Amino acid sequence: MADKLLGIMITKYENLDHIAGVVKAARKAGHPVQLFMTDEGVKFTRDPKFLELLKVDGVEISVCDHSCEKQGVHEKTDGISYGSQYNNAGLLHDSERVLVF
Repeated sequence: MADKLLGIMITKYENLDHIAGVVKAARKAGHPVQLFMTDEGVKFTRDPKFLELLKVDGVEISVCDHSCEKQGVHEKTDGISYGSQYNNAGLLHDSERVLVF
């Protein structure tokens, strides 16, 4: 079961401790993790504690650029891929399991 991708979709700016815990547990078990943020979840791109996840090997983070505009998040963060709901569709397609926060 190792190497099976865990997808995490984040739509709300809450539950950071749970998200980080799941990411770290999945990586410890050998699973790659992709996160996609949309709606108010894009506010995590400015959260220093969340950005610590960028340092975890095997974790990829993407975000809906349109949601950033709507939420007033204009500054880009290095290490995060800014795209569209197409990134979300890819995450859903490629993941063995998907969690939504």
